[in-house]
Amino acid sequence: MTLQDKDQFDPERPAVADDVRQTLGQLEDALIVEILDASPTLRDLADAALWHRGDGDLIAREHRAMSARAEVIIDILAREAEEGFDERPPS
Repeated sequence: MTLQDKDQFDPERPAVADDVRQTLGQLEDALIVEILDASPTLRDLADAALWHRGDGDLIAREHRAMSARAEVIIDILAREAEEGFDERPPS
């Protein structure tokens, strides 16, 4: 593994659009831009993904707090899920 490869997986490395897609799945470009505006790290993305999937207790087991950037991402994902739910036609 080269130094560059190591940097690629550094949890404190600033995230880029490809990291958002790989961690959170396919999102609209506008949503990715909004997430990147929070200046998240790879750890922030991973924590937000865990929380969004309902696995936030894994973060607590590591005895660490959720970062403010991860919380912003969680709010964005929650808002998007809520808006998507509201747009579904009634059954």
